[in-house]
Amino acid sequence: MSEDPIEYKIKDSGYYKFQGTAPEGFVLVPEEVIEKLRDFDNWKEFKYDPNWIENQSKEAVKKFGV
Repeated sequence: MSEDPIEYKIKDSGYYKFQGTAPEGFVLVPEEVIEKLRDFDNWKEFKYDPNWIENQSKEAVKKFGV
C-alpha cells in the first residue's frame, strides 16, 4: 500500500519547509549535496536519477536536525 501524501510530507517536513524560501523555478540544495557531486559515482547516479538531488537533500536536512 502506498504511503499517505500527508504522512510523507510530515516525515520530511524539515526538507519541505524550505520550499517556500526559494524563488519560483529554483530549488534550494544543501552545500553538502553539491560537494557529493564531485565524486564521479555520485555524478553518474545524479545524471540518471531525476530524484537524486531531492533524496540526498532530505538526508542532509535530517542530519541538521531540522
